[in-house]
Amino acid sequence: MKKILQYSIYFFVGIVLLGACAPEKYTLGDIDVTSAQLVEGSSYKIEHDVNNPNIIYLTSLMDAKYTPLWDHPQGHSQDKKVTLKMPFPGEYNVKFGVETRGGIVYGEPVTFTIDDMYAEFISDEIWTMLAGGAGEEKTWYLDLDQHGISRAFKGPMYFYGTGDWWGNINANGKPLNSDSWLWEPQWKDNTWLMPAGDYGEMTFNLKGGANVIVNHNMLGKKQKGSFLIDIDTKTIRMVNASPLHGQPQDGIVVDWGDVRIMSLTKNTMQLAVLRDPVLSNDSAAMLTFNFISKDYYDSWEASN
Repeated sequence: MKKILQYSIYFFVGIVLLGACAPEKYTLGDIDVTSAQLVEGSSYKIEHDVNNPNIIYLTSLMDAKYTPLWDHPQGHSQDKKVTLKMPFPGEYNVKFGVETRGGIVYGEPVTFTIDDMYAEFISDEIWTMLAGGAGEEKTWYLDLDQHGISRAFKGPMYFYGTGDWWGNINANGKPLNSDSWLWEPQWKDNTWLMPAGDYGEMTFNLKGGANVIVNHNMLGKKQKGSFLIDIDTKTIRMVNASPLHGQPQDGIVVDWGDVRIMSLTKNTMQLAVLRDPVLSNDSAAMLTFNFISKDYYDSWEASN
């Protein structure tokens, strides 16, 4: 009995010591920046260029230990200083945030105003190939019709890695990261991608602004929104609209307004959005939708 009592005491003491020596649970830590602190003028600033007020500078004033997070009219950025070239008049929103030890924190959106149009910012051929040029419009179709025919591509949809963008695809830059790859499925062998059908049309115009109208026939909705192109990064920020796409992709994208231009010619275009690995239960990838211009579609029909 005495031995049993001794063993019980040793066991109890051991448990106490083990608990005392056990490592503490580690967490990300408390968020050390609040939303109320992320105020223009103290944590960041928005400035018009002195010589050209259509150029906007966004500058983080936060300590270098914080990664700045910008949500602006031309997309998303994580740079300390961002330069926006705004061709059209209007009011635009900027939301500034930081990545802290405890997570991401954003401040309230702030508005800046552009008073006049600056035509030089839409003189790049990208604007012309996409929307037809100043005062014009251009209509695009997803490259798959109700008969299952793709006219310019192998199918309506390709897959790229998250590091792929205009630069490396067009052989004038490096991938954004090491995740660079390409799968170009033939639609007839991969009809699970999306069914054959009349997907509607997508029209970009530069009539008093940068506008886009998307008629999603297969999704049963019509969108009227705006867009801005970042010529340097070859990206488009679409507001209140999304590129034509199929039902299987509708709910698995991180942000339908955050679009990469993978390639663009007079007759063809590839627009990519990021697949959400959580919503899709698959790895992150650039879902790339293939388009042909209305003129190309009409001339192809006439010659066949």
